[in-house]
Amino acid sequence: MTKEKTSPFGVDYVSPKNRAKVVGGRVYAGQSTELPPGKAKAIITDKIRIALFNVDGEFFAVKDACPHAEYPLSKGIVEGGQVTCASHSWKFDIKTGECLRGESGVFIRTFSVVVENNEIWVDLS
Repeated sequence: MTKEKTSPFGVDYVSPKNRAKVVGGRVYAGQSTELPPGKAKAIITDKIRIALFNVDGEFFAVKDACPHAEYPLSKGIVEGGQVTCASHSWKFDIKTGECLRGESGVFIRTFSVVVENNEIWVDLS
């Protein structure tokens, strides 16, 4: 029996073979039907971890790390267009990245999301 690898704050280790591939500056994040409204999903590349959110059928992506303690926002509580970090309850606007509860003036990185033929693509530029 092998032991699963983890990093600080309970972030799961992801084998390189399970990481999303980047094509032309965009990362494939799955089919639009795979992520129900009100839910989040982690997309992991070789260089960054992204949290993808479905807000009432519209998709948004942010860096998957709360700036307070780097806990994955994809594991947070999604309500409307906001996500609350499950670790220390900092809250962020999913669309703008603005911190709504925590430290004022803090923003998390946001990414453009495009849906083409039911495929979700996150622009990394």
